[in-house]
Amino acid sequence: MIDYNFIAYDFMTDFNGPSRHYPNPYYPAGVYDADKPQYKYGPESAIYPNLTLPCTLYDEAGNSIPDGFYMVVLSDDRKFLELYQSNELKARVRVVKLVEKMYTDEELREEDEIIARMQKAKEKKKLKKYNRALEDLTAFKERKAANSYADILDSGKGYYILKYNLGGIKAEAVIQK
Repeated sequence: MIDYNFIAYDFMTDFNGPSRHYPNPYYPAGVYDADKPQYKYGPESAIYPNLTLPCTLYDEAGNSIPDGFYMVVLSDDRKFLELYQSNELKARVRVVKLVEKMYTDEELREEDEIIARMQKAKEKKKLKKYNRALEDLTAFKERKAANSYADILDSGKGYYILKYNLGGIKAEAVIQK
């Protein structure tokens, strides 16, 4: 007499591995990229301007920032411009000049009205109206970020000027050569 359960078990062990037979699958050692905080809580990369750094920059301690592409983000306290590469913070530069645009009441109300329409459609479970409001919100954000840029200029006096503009906020920082 042949035990068919034993044969089926050997067949599954050979092709699928032993991890499929445990009631609670094991969690491998280490951290997945999705579990890292820069992926969960990092800045939205589609909004912020990109900067092409033309040369390697050094600080007083001899640390370097290699040339390449960086995403420039104004910190929450608006005291630093942060350079991100692959969603990892590479450098922070102190802001020396900050100018904020004054918005009219109509400009401030427009985004609030779109968000209110989205919430109302969500409560009433109207998918078409919700999608239309979501498209309007995306278009509003794209229009707001259309004039955003980040640029680095050589002053010719031993330092670089990092300029940043996003949605009515202009900031400048100084980086020594």
